[in-house]
Formats: sequence, structure tokens, C-alpha cells
Amino acid sequence: MPKNPEWLAKLKAKKYHLEEWLRRHKQADEVAGEVQKNLDFTNWQIQALEGRPQESDEIPLPELSRTLDSDFVYLQSALPLMPTYDKSQVIAASAFTSSGTASVYEFASRVRDVGTPQATAYSDRVTVTFQELQARHDRPNELRRLLGQLSNAGTLQRLEATLASYQAFKRGTANRTAVAIDMRNLVDGVKGDLLEGAMKRPGEDITWEAMAARLARGGIDSPQHQELLSLKKRHTSLFSRLSDIAKDREGGSLTNIDDVWAETQDYLVALIGFVQL
Repeated sequence: MPKNPEWLAKLKAKKYHLEEWLRRHKQADEVAGEVQKNLDFTNWQIQALEGRPQESDEIPLPELSRTLDSDFVYLQSALPLMPTYDKSQVIAASAFTSSGTASVYEFASRVRDVGTPQATAYSDRVTVTFQELQARHDRPNELRRLLGQLSNAGTLQRLEATLASYQAFKRGTANRTAVAIDMRNLVDGVKGDLLEGAMKRPGEDITWEAMAARLARGGIDSPQHQELLSLKKRHTSLFSRLSDIAKDREGGSLTNIDDVWAETQDYLVALIGFVQL
């Protein structure tokens, strides 16, 4: 049994945090009906008192100061307010996961190249499970939403062309080189969009490093900035492998079109999630 990396404990701690959040969310969902009922009756009391006619002054009002003092204090204790959540920040947090999964996926797919029955079975099981996860969470539609932030109709067209050619490949009506060309155009097009978005003047000669410094969500030296810098290596690797497929060169899992597409999707989710456009 191979020795596990030290950072696996961090993945497990993250798993516990996410599971605990969902457990507490479920608890909150279970009491939501009671909260709504409480709110409905509270609104009724307010409306009944604020809408009373002038002549109702002849009837003494109930003395509720003590009851309401206890009510509000107990309510705040039993039902503390949940923190507010910024959806854009939560989505950005998922970019870190996508960056990690792209790396783990590449590793898992390459294990197949070892060639033993155990290695092949492991790689097939893990990669297929991941592809099923991508389908379940509708990665293509997520990519449409994220790439739409780039405000470039051409990029969305390249995405649709890639999705169409990949599906044609799966049906057996397109070859892998055509799919690879579409994927390569998509990956390089997104890079071009980000470089252009980071320009301070039209036509500026800008590097990946300058783009990362200017567009990183959280600013320079933030965790997002550091991840953006590291994604340059993944972009280069994907572009190179897609070029090899486009030239019909074989290279095991590194040029397996299913593996490259699965990795590319999470690479793009991470890349767009780390930038502030």
C-alpha cells in the first residue's frame, strides 16, 4: 500500500468542514417551518396592533413588555442569525477544489499507463467516477456561465463547438484530432480573453504573470494570485497535449481525449474562478 501524502489530512479536514456545514444547513432547514410560523403570528400581532381604530382606545391594551422581553431574548438564543454568504465568494472558493481535482485527475489517469491489471482497474474506476461527477454537476453549463463573464461571444462559440465535436466523437462521427483542435482553441481563447482583460492599454504586451497580478480575486499575493500563477504550467501542459492529439500523436493517458477533456473542464472552472473581471 503506497504511503499517503501529508496533505491528504487537509483534504479530510476540508471534507469534514463541508459535511458539517451541510449537516447544520439540514438542521436549519428542519426548523424553517417553525420559524415561518413564528414570523406569521408575529406579523399578525403587529398588524392587529398597528391597524386598530382610534375608538379602540376604550379597551385596555394587553401588557406584553415582560413577555416580549423574554420572548426576544429566548428567540435570539434559540435561533441565532446565520452568517450572510456572498455567492460569488463561495463560487470562487470552489475554484480551489477544481484546481486540485484537475491535478488529482491527471495523476489518476496516468496510473493507467503503469499497465498492471490493478493500475488499470484503479485508473478506470477513479476517472469514470470523476467524469460522472462532472456530468451530475453539469460542468458544461457551469462553463457557459463562467465563460459568459468574459463578455466574448467568440469564446462561448468555441465552447459550444468543443461540446458539439466531443459529443460527435463519443458517437463515433468525429475523430479525436478535430476535438483536440476545438479544445485547444477554447483553452487558448480563454487565455487570450484574460490577457486582453488585464491590459491597461490596447495592444499592451502582457505576460501571464502580469495578468495574474492584475486580475487575481483578492489582489496580488493572495491565495488566488498564487494559484493563478501555478495554473500557467497546467495551461502549457494542456495546450501541448492537445497539440499532440491534433497531430495524431499517441502518448498514453496524457493524450486520451476523455481524460484531457475532463481535466480541461476543471482547469477552466478554476481559472475563471480565481479572477475578478
